Amino acid sequence: MKERTFKDWVIAVRPWSFPASVIPVLTSLGYLYFLSKNQSNETFDWVNGWLTFPMLMILHAGGNLVSDYFDHIKGVDLPGSLNGVRHIQSGKFQPKTILYYGWTLLFIGALLGLVILWRSSWEGIWIGAAALALPLLYPWMKSHALGDLDILLCFAMLPSVGVCYVVTGHYHWEILFYCLSYGLLTVSILHANNTRDIENDRRAGLQTLCGLIGSRASQYLYLVLLALPYMIVILLVVLGIWPLWSLLVLITLPLAWKNVRVMFSVHPVQEQDIPTLDKESAQLQMTFGLLLALSFVI
Repeated sequence: MKERTFKDWVIAVRPWSFPASVIPVLTSLGYLYFLSKNQSNETFDWVNGWLTFPMLMILHAGGNLVSDYFDHIKGVDLPGSLNGVRHIQSGKFQPKTILYYGWTLLFIGALLGLVILWRSSWEGIWIGAAALALPLLYPWMKSHALGDLDILLCFAMLPSVGVCYVVTGHYHWEILFYCLSYGLLTVSILHANNTRDIENDRRAGLQTLCGLIGSRASQYLYLVLLALPYMIVILLVVLGIWPLWSLLVLITLPLAWKNVRVMFSVHPVQEQDIPTLDKESAQLQMTFGLLLALSFVI
C-alpha cells in the first residue's frame, strides 16, 4: 500500500468538480436576494442558505467516491483511459477504502441536512432523501441512459428547490424552470464526458444516453444543451421576470461557441479527439453561473 497524504484524500473526492454543486446554491441565493428587494412581506433565513454550501459539496464528494468505486469494480475505466479512477488504479487507495470514504461523507452530509431541516421545517425532508439517494443511484442510472437526468435533478432542480425552501420556508416552484439555465450547462459536462467515452462505456456494458443515440446525435444534443440556457435567460429578461443585468451571461457566448466547435470538429468522436471538453464545459458552467448570480445581486 502506497503512503497517503492529506492531499491524496482531498484529490480523491475530485474537488475541481464542486462548481457543479456550488453554482445552483449561488444562483438560487442570488435569485432570492433579488426577490427580497421586491417582497417585503417574506422572511428570509440566510443562515440556512449558506449552510447548504458545505452540505451539497460534502454530498457531491461522497457521490463521486461511490461512483468511482462502482466504475472500478465493473471495469468501466481501464488503466490509461482518460476518465480512469487513478487513485485506485495507482494503488494509492484500496477500492473498499474509497467506498467507505464515500459512505462516510454521505453520512456527514445527511447529518448537516438534518440540521438545516431542523432549523427550517421537516416538511422538506423528501428533498434531503432524494439528494442522498441520487448519488447512490447514479451508477445504475448512468448504465441505463438516465445519468443525464440524475445530474439535472441532483445539481439543478433539487438543490434549487431545496435552497429556496429552507431560506423562505415554502416552495418556489418557478425555480424548476429557471434552474434549467445553469442546470443544462451542468448536464453538458457529463454529456461531453460520455460522448468522449462512448466506445469505452460500450465495452464495459454501459448503455449511456450518448451510446444509445450515437456520437453524431450526441454532438447535436451538446449544441442544444449549450444553446437553451442563453435562450431561457433572454426570454426571462424580455418578460421582465429577471433583471436586465442577467444578460451579463452573454459574455460567455464565445466560450460556448468554442466548445461547440471542438465538439463538432470530428466524426466519429474518439477519446483523443475531445480529451478535455468536459473540463472546458465545467468552466463555461461555472462562469455562466457566477455571472447569473452576480446579476441578481447588482
